[in-house]
Amino acid sequence: MAKSDIISTRLRLPAPVHRMLTASAKRNNRSLNSEILWALAQYLGEDAQKHVEHMAVHQREVMHNVLRALARDPEAAARMIAGFDKGMEEG
Repeated sequence: MAKSDIISTRLRLPAPVHRMLTASAKRNNRSLNSEILWALAQYLGEDAQKHVEHMAVHQREVMHNVLRALARDPEAAARMIAGFDKGMEEG
């Protein structure tokens, strides 16, 4: 998936909705972004679900590459983990 296939947007949510989505994401072992995409795909139907599934496959491929790198270079692993944690906090 190319960067041009992803559009970044800001989303304003009421705090209670954010809390519900965050709790749901945690229960489903997904990021907040993935949880929102999953929920939207359920609402929008089959075509949207295909796009979300494609993105999930891409994310797995990225994670596999990260894990391979972690196994090779502990210092790079520490940097990647720090970047991941920062992204999750912002996400």
